[in-house]
Amino acid sequence: MFAIERIRIIKNYIQNNHQAEVSTLSNMLNVSEVTIRRDLEKLEEEGFLTRTHGGAVLNKEEEEPVIYAEGYNPADYNEIADIAVQMIHDGDVIMLTNGLINLHIAKKLGNKNNITVLTNDITIAMELSGHKSVNVILLGGDIDSRYNAVFGSLTVNNLKKFFVSKLFIDIDGITSELDLTVSSIDMASLIQEAAHNANQKILLLTADAFEKNSFYRVGKAQQIADRMITNSRIKDTYKNLIFNSNIQLFTSIDAFEGNV
Repeated sequence: MFAIERIRIIKNYIQNNHQAEVSTLSNMLNVSEVTIRRDLEKLEEEGFLTRTHGGAVLNKEEEEPVIYAEGYNPADYNEIADIAVQMIHDGDVIMLTNGLINLHIAKKLGNKNNITVLTNDITIAMELSGHKSVNVILLGGDIDSRYNAVFGSLTVNNLKKFFVSKLFIDIDGITSELDLTVSSIDMASLIQEAAHNANQKILLLTADAFEKNSFYRVGKAQQIADRMITNSRIKDTYKNLIFNSNIQLFTSIDAFEGNV
């Protein structure tokens, strides 16, 4: 990883957590603590942070509010994340693709034990890096600042080295024919490759995603995944479509009926 990429990840981590320990950053980025201290020294010279014993804290004037997409409703995302977390068991090896729903899932994994999480989302990796019971693996690749995630041929090649028990796929849109769509061709390629290396594939999308389409097609829902989680506002029309496609549908109303 180039120094400029490493420093960008460190800045993102500290902006989200307001502080960082040298040991945490060293483990997350797989570099020496000496290298991390040099990075922190450079960021202190820029006025971004103040170094402390064993770490650093964000300077108050550098704090930036998190900007969410228009129409963002945290209740919808938490509803889906709560269901997904019930499907994750101690000892599982899972993958969380980049996306806001998966970030909500990551925030709820603190009470799980011996979980390994593979992800291409830098924010998710930073969120999980502080949990001692969670082993997080951040895929390598080219950083896309629009999504704060890594993509590209290196990411796809790294994916081929892993097999996960559960893959959670954050989807932007779905058509009336159950075609899955996302906003980036790199994102579509990553999902297609990840689906080859997972035992269970689980789609994550809000009910609003059924009313919109993104530009890049991933594939038919029934070809990509065997489960889908959405919130309880989903229309009956779409429930019937999903049922007829032999995809297990979970919402807050029925998620805990039976064994998930």
